[in-house]
Amino acid sequence: MNRNTKGFTLMELVVTVAIIGTLAAFAVPAYLDAQQNGKANKALETMNTIGSAIVNKYTSVAHYGIGSSALAQLNTTGSAWTDLQDATVIIKYDRGAGEVNVVTTDLFKDGVPKSPFGSGWQIYVHDDSTGAASWAGDPPELIITSVPMFKIRDKNQPLVLAEYTL
Repeated sequence: MNRNTKGFTLMELVVTVAIIGTLAAFAVPAYLDAQQNGKANKALETMNTIGSAIVNKYTSVAHYGIGSSALAQLNTTGSAWTDLQDATVIIKYDRGAGEVNVVTTDLFKDGVPKSPFGSGWQIYVHDDSTGAASWAGDPPELIITSVPMFKIRDKNQPLVLAEYTL
């Protein structure tokens, strides 16, 4: 009897599928981890952009102060995380003609940068993190008595967090 030797046997196909399945079992989780790490790195990069914009704006208006303080104030969020949206008040200061509010659209003309996780950002400024200073001495010197601090995190990824001290 003459057998046709073209094609694959069932055993060869089963072994090939088993090898591919084993490789996929290791490759897919590694790919998903790499993808998640990439998003986390992008989120940290974006948080640094947001944080730097807040720090730069605060630094540029800090000497105006509010009331008896010589420093601008970060707008407190109390003891809760607050969504960082386009109209969120970030900084308050007074040039002598009344209080001025700095909102996120003053920092980013196109609005708050998007989160790579698609969930948005939250900011946290505790009540006692608002900063205070006064002018004293001759010549006057700015004496800082309290340094403001704020935190930013991804809304649905609370472990992706950045903290800033001004």
